[in-house]
Amino acid sequence: MTTSFAPVAVKPPLIGRLSLPGSTAKARATAAVAGWFSATVVLILTNKVLMREHFRLPVFLTFLHMLASNLWCHLSAYMRWSAKTRTRNAEQAGKIFLLSQTLALSVVLAVASFKYVEVSLEQALAASTPAFTALMSIVILGKREKWRTWVTLMPIMGGATLSAGGEPSVSVFGVCLIFSSNLMRATKSCMQELLLQGENAMDSINLLRYMSLYSMVTLLPAALVLEGPNHIAERVAFVIADASLSKALFANCCGAFLVNLMQFIVTEHVGALSMQVLGNVKSVFTSVASVLIFRNEVTTQGVIGYSITTAGAYWYGMSRHQAKEKEAAEADAAATTKDAGDGGGVGANERGEPAAGDTRV
Repeated sequence: MTTSFAPVAVKPPLIGRLSLPGSTAKARATAAVAGWFSATVVLILTNKVLMREHFRLPVFLTFLHMLASNLWCHLSAYMRWSAKTRTRNAEQAGKIFLLSQTLALSVVLAVASFKYVEVSLEQALAASTPAFTALMSIVILGKREKWRTWVTLMPIMGGATLSAGGEPSVSVFGVCLIFSSNLMRATKSCMQELLLQGENAMDSINLLRYMSLYSMVTLLPAALVLEGPNHIAERVAFVIADASLSKALFANCCGAFLVNLMQFIVTEHVGALSMQVLGNVKSVFTSVASVLIFRNEVTTQGVIGYSITTAGAYWYGMSRHQAKEKEAAEADAAATTKDAGDGGGVGANERGEPAAGDTRV
């Protein structure tokens, strides 16, 4: 039995563009963000369980995430929850490949930085990703953010950095690796927006299907080099032998599929920069969930940092909303002015007479 490739336009997919009948774009975006945050909680909780049991294989685990995502995408098509589509041309396929490699490189660079800096510093510096995204938006998307947007990014990044805590010893090479990882994440977000929006946009689930396949080509060799085939085989056997850990790994991979899919849908609705800002807010959300479930200790510095990040995200959201309202008002005013200029008097068309050059009877 062969699987046929049908255009999305023939039968709208149930998943992939989050097409909820009768819902507004704002409601769809809100639902996507809620799904993204919820799936992330599942991913974080199962990550903690796996890490506690000595399954510290972040690159190989990311490979498993991409493998699971690809399998879920194919299952979705088989069950007719979504329709498979081909890439339109070699250019689009090349962009998807670039997207997949930025994902793989962001993971590899972040993992490599752990040899030189503490995880807390990596998390703190990773909070600067929105700024990298704003810069890459100029290069990839041709978008230039207004100065108000740059100002609102300051508390978002500063609060996340504060919540991660200080780090007395710093490796310059380690910091360069972290910033390189941030650059890859920013590029990935911009490429997502480029591929998910516009006239030739691909729906989220098909983009995830291709991206996951291409990224596995890089992630598996990277895992073998960085984490070692013998160590990987030993840890996998350890997890398979334990039923509870096997269930945790399965839930972890399913959660990763949902996180990736919802992240694409969020990008489709709000854009690359807003998605990265929401990513910082998501870190606050998952930290609070971790405190409630695992009873982790919270410092005063952490609470202050989370509060600043949340307030900054609200300020950013309000600023973007006001900017969109202003742009809409200016567009309406320009349209009104144009209509007034075109219809300054009672012309032949308004009297029901044919216009010059109109040969219709």
